[in-house]
Amino acid sequence: MIRRFAPHRVHLCVSASLFGLTALPAAAAAQAQPGPAAADATAAAEADAEPDAPAAPEDGIVVTGFRQSYANEVRTKRNAIEITDGISSDDLGRIPDLNIGEALQRVPGIQLNREAEGREATINLRGLPGEYARTTLNGVAFAEPILQTSTPLGAFASDIFSAVRVQKSPMADAQSGGLSGNIDLQIAPALSRTEGGRIKIAYDHNELGKQGEPSATLGYNAHITDDFAVFGIVSFKHEKFRRDSILFNTYGVLSAATTPNFLARYADYYAPAGTCATTNAAVVGCVAAAGGTGAKGLTGVQYVSQNRQYVRRNEGNQWSAAAGAEWQASDALKLGVTGLYTDRRQSETVQNLQVLNFTGTGVVVNPTSEVQAGADGAHFVEDFDFANIGVINDSRLFPQTQKAWGVNGVVNYEAGPWRLTTTGTLSKASNSAVEIFAEFITGQQANRQNGVTGSFASGGGNYGDYLLSILPDPLSTGTPRTAWTWAGPTDQQSWYDSPVGTPGRNRFNFAGTQSYATSKVTAIQQDVEREFESGFVSSIQAGARYERNRYASQGYRTNAAGIQGSAIGNAFLAANPDLDDFFQGSLPGFNRNWQVLDMDNVVSSLKPVTPFNGAELAPIGFNINYTDNNYALYNFTNDTDVLSAYAEAKYKTEIFSIPVRGIIGLRYEHADNTVNALNRIRPASPGLGQASDYAFQEFKNSYGQWLPSAIAVFDITDKLIVRVAGYRTYVRPHPRQFTPVTLVGAPSTTNVIPVTLGNPELEPYTGTSFDGTIEWYNNKNGLVALSLFSKRFKGVVQQVRGARTLCPTDGGNLGLGPLRIEGDQCFTSAPPDINGNPQTVSLTGFINSSTPYTVNGLELNIQQDFDFLPGALSNFGGGFNYAYTTIDGTNADGTDATLPGISKHNVNVVGYYETKLFGIRLSYNYRSKYDLSSTGTFSGAARQVEPRGQLDASASVNLSDWLSLSVNGFNLTNAVRKEYQGVEAQARRIDYDGRTYRIALNARF
Repeated sequence: MIRRFAPHRVHLCVSASLFGLTALPAAAAAQAQPGPAAADATAAAEADAEPDAPAAPEDGIVVTGFRQSYANEVRTKRNAIEITDGISSDDLGRIPDLNIGEALQRVPGIQLNREAEGREATINLRGLPGEYARTTLNGVAFAEPILQTSTPLGAFASDIFSAVRVQKSPMADAQSGGLSGNIDLQIAPALSRTEGGRIKIAYDHNELGKQGEPSATLGYNAHITDDFAVFGIVSFKHEKFRRDSILFNTYGVLSAATTPNFLARYADYYAPAGTCATTNAAVVGCVAAAGGTGAKGLTGVQYVSQNRQYVRRNEGNQWSAAAGAEWQASDALKLGVTGLYTDRRQSETVQNLQVLNFTGTGVVVNPTSEVQAGADGAHFVEDFDFANIGVINDSRLFPQTQKAWGVNGVVNYEAGPWRLTTTGTLSKASNSAVEIFAEFITGQQANRQNGVTGSFASGGGNYGDYLLSILPDPLSTGTPRTAWTWAGPTDQQSWYDSPVGTPGRNRFNFAGTQSYATSKVTAIQQDVEREFESGFVSSIQAGARYERNRYASQGYRTNAAGIQGSAIGNAFLAANPDLDDFFQGSLPGFNRNWQVLDMDNVVSSLKPVTPFNGAELAPIGFNINYTDNNYALYNFTNDTDVLSAYAEAKYKTEIFSIPVRGIIGLRYEHADNTVNALNRIRPASPGLGQASDYAFQEFKNSYGQWLPSAIAVFDITDKLIVRVAGYRTYVRPHPRQFTPVTLVGAPSTTNVIPVTLGNPELEPYTGTSFDGTIEWYNNKNGLVALSLFSKRFKGVVQQVRGARTLCPTDGGNLGLGPLRIEGDQCFTSAPPDINGNPQTVSLTGFINSSTPYTVNGLELNIQQDFDFLPGALSNFGGGFNYAYTTIDGTNADGTDATLPGISKHNVNVVGYYETKLFGIRLSYNYRSKYDLSSTGTFSGAARQVEPRGQLDASASVNLSDWLSLSVNGFNLTNAVRKEYQGVEAQARRIDYDGRTYRIALNARF
């Protein structure tokens, strides 16, 4: 008999075949591992894989759609050994949330990162950032389109996947590297698919900006013979969506130089002059002032010192495809190949910002509101009038590309008790972010008014009360007072409108940052399993794997040298196209006196570019700043060869008449790592520096890891199961997150020398996890599960900064001479610059933390279908899950560890009603407040994000046996994302995405 993965003909084609809350349906779980590890799941799934499986029970209730997914999940939970959760597509192959990340956030223990502005859909798992999870394709590693963070799941169209499995307790046969767990993207092989095709035509409407996104998916599965099948699926979407933001980017401190009647109004909030280095030296953020009393505070009065109004317009095309073939050559031999391709190009992405700097020479800030108490002894004001501020109208081209392709070839041989599987992988991915920005800046000068005046009100956390008014109108001009002139190598990105010495010169800035990364994975894996019919050990499985990983990075910082400066003018400025619906009208007090730059016109007009001193131009056609540390930081290759082997035994026994089954395993991995990184070999050449100022330096490192794992499943009764598991794994830090070389940059315009301290001896970090679950199957399709977990990890690579931690008083090998520490600054012995700025050093570095961290958590998962109720009530069903996460540990600086990006509380609620004709689903996600960090992964929080809840809905109706119409609404609560500093009234940022609606026509043929 041919085993076919045949999702049941769903009479209800609702956009959510159990999204979130669930472990994978059994049939999908059967495809998760290409090797013998999937044998138990395959056996459990065979009963469900036949097209006729969902026969209606005697009471006439239809077991399809949501209900079938719940039934499969219950069956999978009951029969599985590992602790898993996941999501699956419905019978038309649709994963019906906005993207895979939005769907996965409904799984217990997963949270979606909404900091990203391009719907990258990165996730956190079980209290740890996304880079602590391992992403695999059909159970094996593949090249991921990563630039610097974790896998952007938004790079993949969800329609090409059969399911996504979250392995929370991976065993020895699974890929290592998932300290928090493994995320397995699954594409069902050809013979397991049902003959026939499907097509989907959809349209998304984003309320913000009235942006439309058409999409289409076409797929076909063909069984050429009973033993040979092929399939293919391709998905296209034209993406076009927007995010609007208000950012209070920095908070400064009022001073006598900026604020009228300063002492009379605020002396009580400042320490007496000179005491911050003596009696108040232990006060973090101490601010002293002549005449200060410290009666009410010692850290001054803060105010918003930089305000940004910001729009990001995302636009581009996404193509994703999957294909495969499978041949059952004999009863014992099966050969298959599965391929994945995705290409997401947001090629038309544009960012428009208006930046107001309420600091600088000659600025006046006159508060008009009372002093408010902040966190940790801080104080701040919300409202003020201002004059002589700096104004920046800034626009940026920011095209991004995320590409990946991968091919897995599998040969399965099964004869009697023996199973052999050979898996080969070829995969390549790339990610690029190419930023080009231009801005007009209004100049400032002491004792001279630049004519810019206005009023500001932050709203105190209530963004409806945000108010910003400013004159003159318009704020920026492209007309020079004399002529636009390049500032020279010391100020590479600036052109000024008048000669040096002219009061309050206006400026045109042009620069950019370009980042490119390519990764390749080549691997071969052999697995062998021997089953036993009787005895304690039911099977022994072993395997070996060789994997070669190559990561190549390129990065450039470009400048304004050699551009066609005569082209700079008012033609670059344009009306802001988003003024009429900024924040969709919910922010009436925003500043409408806001110009943007026509970046296509800017870039084309500034070319051709003259190479500076004959140097090579960057790929985008502009001069490269070789004095910038990022040139050395982001141009390198990182190769890692991994040889691994494992053995594990499955067992079955009884303890006090309680059936027990499980796995005990051990994996060993040996890695050889080679990094070729740029190192400066001489001081920067005059001007912009040269590529020849650097040379590649090779660093080699080797390490081995023993990774034990075990799990036991206690079938206490037919309805009660207990699982306990433990495993050890390790994580290699992402190459772009650290450098093995020490880099000393050139002094900035404020005489600050950036230094990045390299560490070629960084090691991977390791973790040990323990999990326990208790599962009660209270009725045929009902489940109540409680999970507890604890993850202890050490050697975490941290980014550290600060003079007290890193400043070597003997100068080290930085070539800067003796250094000294004063307060929180590291000073050189060089004299001040021409503006009187003392020369300081800004140091950052990377270390393996010497202190361990422990993440503890609880997950409650309830899912029920009410088919036992009478009449129409039997059509209801739903689920609820709750996750609680905490961390315990100490950072390198002695502060308590935090979980940046991780909420302590996360809740999902799903309810549905379905019949043969139609269905409706409501799903709600809530996460509590969480911290954001400005430095390393576990360094102290710089700001917090307010709690957020989002309601989604979907409905569907069957127009015929082969045609259905579905409608979805995302973020119906119109939830926004808000950041604050210490207290919610000291606001930092608000992001507005608006609602999205989707209509889709789905057909099978």
